[in-house]
Amino acid sequence: MATPRRPRLENRQTQAGALVPPAQPDASEDSIQAELRSWGHHLHVMVEVSSILTADPGREAIHEQILSGLRGTTGLAHVAIYRLHPDEGVLRSVTEAGAARSEAEQTLRLDGPGLVELAARRGEAIYISDVTAAPPGLCGHPETRSEYVVPLMVGQRLLGVLSIASPETDGIRGATRNLADHIASQVALALERTFLYGQLQDSEGRFRSIFERTNISIGLLSLEGAILFVNPGLARLLGSTTQELPGRRLMDLVVAEDAGPVAAWFARGCDGRRASLISECRLLHTSGAVVWAMLTISPLSDQVGERSEILLVAHDIQHRKRAEAERARLQERLAQGQKMKALGALAGGVAHDFNNLLGVISGYISMLRTRLPREDPLQQVVATMQVSAGRAAELTQQLLHFSRQEAPCLRHVNLLESLNNVFKIVTQTFDRRIKIERRFAPHLPPVMGDPGQLELALLNLCLNARDAMPAGGTLTMEASRVNLSLGEMPIEAAGPAGDYVRVVVRDTGQGMEGEMLGQIFEPFFTTKEGRKGVGLGLALVQGTVVQHQGFIGVRSQLDRGSEFTVHLPVASQPVATALEPVLEAALHGRGTVLVVDDEPLMVDFSCAAVRELGYSALSSTDGREAQLICAQKSPPVDAVLLDMVMPGPSWETTIKAIRAVKPPPKVIMTSGYNREKEAKRGLELGAAAFIGKPYTIEQLARVLKKSLSCG
Repeated sequence: MATPRRPRLENRQTQAGALVPPAQPDASEDSIQAELRSWGHHLHVMVEVSSILTADPGREAIHEQILSGLRGTTGLAHVAIYRLHPDEGVLRSVTEAGAARSEAEQTLRLDGPGLVELAARRGEAIYISDVTAAPPGLCGHPETRSEYVVPLMVGQRLLGVLSIASPETDGIRGATRNLADHIASQVALALERTFLYGQLQDSEGRFRSIFERTNISIGLLSLEGAILFVNPGLARLLGSTTQELPGRRLMDLVVAEDAGPVAAWFARGCDGRRASLISECRLLHTSGAVVWAMLTISPLSDQVGERSEILLVAHDIQHRKRAEAERARLQERLAQGQKMKALGALAGGVAHDFNNLLGVISGYISMLRTRLPREDPLQQVVATMQVSAGRAAELTQQLLHFSRQEAPCLRHVNLLESLNNVFKIVTQTFDRRIKIERRFAPHLPPVMGDPGQLELALLNLCLNARDAMPAGGTLTMEASRVNLSLGEMPIEAAGPAGDYVRVVVRDTGQGMEGEMLGQIFEPFFTTKEGRKGVGLGLALVQGTVVQHQGFIGVRSQLDRGSEFTVHLPVASQPVATALEPVLEAALHGRGTVLVVDDEPLMVDFSCAAVRELGYSALSSTDGREAQLICAQKSPPVDAVLLDMVMPGPSWETTIKAIRAVKPPPKVIMTSGYNREKEAKRGLELGAAAFIGKPYTIEQLARVLKKSLSCG
């Protein structure tokens, strides 16, 4: 019985080496010649393979060309190259030549039973000389009688498998296997280069995609600072294109005042100590504007460590700079507001004390005038004194307005009439070298305001314009009705969007620089030389405009003049005045009046005036004492003249306590602050009337008579 023939399964370690002709000393001369011709063909195939792979290692069509040449030279039935896909755990056919294989044979699982899979797992070449005697499943193609598989290795890393099959038993000779080994080593290197080339292309594609699509502005510079490439982000930031910027120097794009750090960085040269630079600076936009950016400039090195290029990354920080500027402006306005508040408190205190003194002076003058015969020559003197006292009172009113201690007495104001009054004053008093023009709309709507304050504010603007034109020029006054949208309202505007009357005062004078424009409304800031100005005029103007729920702006150019624009809201409904001035002659009466004031001179005058009018007078300098006097009812107090600013209990507490006495005296409030809001609150608490300091004996008489006559 014959012993079964076992297939010859030969393991071979694959390596790249030189092809050597087979040595067969016992063979005949014809067989030697045949072997030499075969070896020559093999050598020719190797040269072609090397040439093909050197020319283009990346195209898989070339692998098909290689396999076709290998099969044609050796007479093999089938040759194929499988590439490993480790993430999927499969070997997939890249290309093949010879008898077509099924789709299932073109994708093999790495853990499968076939010879290709086995060689891949072992990392060794395997030759089966007779597949009919091999274990089932190891070689499954019916036309194959012998098969040789070679793993495609680079170092210890598997890239794929080369498979060659013959239709004859032991049909793959040693020389052919040797040729397959060499081709396998060449193809493995080609696959490695293909893999690396693909990775390089992927990396370059990702970099180019990031470079071109990112919102970050990126550029490459030469070592001297010339622009080599820019991405669309940097081109957009500068208002240019990616084609226009290359060739320009970075230093030409940086505003000169900000270029110091960048210039110093490039000046240090390309030594190894040069670190990256981060610098905030302004870049020149093609429109002529400037763009704030934070530049990061970093040196790039080549493979040997030499500095080759400069990486530029620019971050747009326009929004942050605007926010910082707005925050600084608001902080400055807050500081200015605090300064104005402190100054206003000081001015209010001075006005209050001054009103007390004026109250004494004006009061005694009015008493003197009532005692003098009408035909007495001193009447004219007393009248002049009264006028002067009245003007002094107006000055204290301005201080109160400036300190925000008193709200203006609002009523419908014909602004056109006020503007014409101011125009008349300036045309009659200004230097004739100043040409004065007016452009008033014929039908201006009324505004809610205090006509005296508004005329004074407009006159101050005209005076400011006059002083800016010492050698003459043109002063223009304009007025018109406008409708402002929400977007046109400045951030400092107190009122809502809507209808406004716009008043413009323009001059052709000296003008101002930008730094001055931010300070002109500050108290005591002045551009006038020497003692020509104290710097309160424009501060008073701004205070008046703001109190009228309006806003004021200014534009100016050096040596070309200035333009002040005032917006006042159009009146919507009339505002009734709570208190009316009393200017009638003195009216005598009866009863007891308690004068409560902490200013001794004011107490003396008020008591004297009360007695002059026929009343009995009591006095107190403290709210608690006044409450006790009223509670004693001996003599009964009919009216209390109560100062609203005194030490001790508040005026509200004092009014409540006095009104609790039965029967309650009439309470007449008085103050040098002229606090209309507090006066309204006092009336709500039961006070009979309010009279502001300074007041005359005629005014006091009217208030007393009216208060005591009310039930």
